Amino acid sequence: MKKLSWTTVQKRVDDLIPQEINPRKITDKQLLDLKRSLKKFNLVEIPAVDSDGTILAGHQRIKALQFLGRGKELIDIRVPNRKLTEQEAKEYLIGSNKLGGDWDFDLLKSFDFETLSFAGFDP
Repeated sequence: MKKLSWTTVQKRVDDLIPQEINPRKITDKQLLDLKRSLKKFNLVEIPAVDSDGTILAGHQRIKALQFLGRGKELIDIRVPNRKLTEQEAKEYLIGSNKLGGDWDFDLLKSFDFETLSFAGFDP
């Protein structure tokens, strides 16, 4: 099987296909925070999408862009050089959301309320 490599291409938001087995969910407040962030910073972390257009990572960002009326907009996405196997797609879907760090809450205390609030932290 060909080794995976990824390239950046552009695709219209509404052309991306939600993953049927996406285990991530978003609350109304988190979606509001995400929309506010996209309005201020635009799309910085680009979604990963399988070669058939199925979203692998970035479901909530795509959803927020659609809520903001940006479905016809072309955005950068990362696409593999071949279709992922079902197992690879599942591993990436989970790993891209789970393989990260935790918050250093002592360090977060040094940030001002406005910054933390903008990022969705509750007081």
